[in-house]
Amino acid sequence: MLITDMIDTGNGSSQGIMMKCPGGEGHPNMIVIQCKRGYLMCGYLNLEAAEKFKDAAVLVGGADFDEVLGNPVKGMTTAARELGITDGMTGYDAAAILNR
Repeated sequence: MLITDMIDTGNGSSQGIMMKCPGGEGHPNMIVIQCKRGYLMCGYLNLEAAEKFKDAAVLVGGADFDEVLGNPVKGMTTAARELGITDGMTGYDAAAILNR
């Protein structure tokens, strides 16, 4: 099941996309929150691939949109770091930077 939602991320709205249990029952959700200049992603997705494409991508764990926004950043691409995102800031704070 695919769930989409517009999410307030501080500097405007972002498109949240969640695929519920893509690997079947008991698997985690796949989550992306698309901002103006980049995106937040869950651990299902690959930072190395995002780096290869020079995306401003931020890795944040969580089972739903609220958790991804509330949890600390676990990693990011070079492009995201250059925008001012740092390890440990919340997904919400990172999304606000990505929406500037």
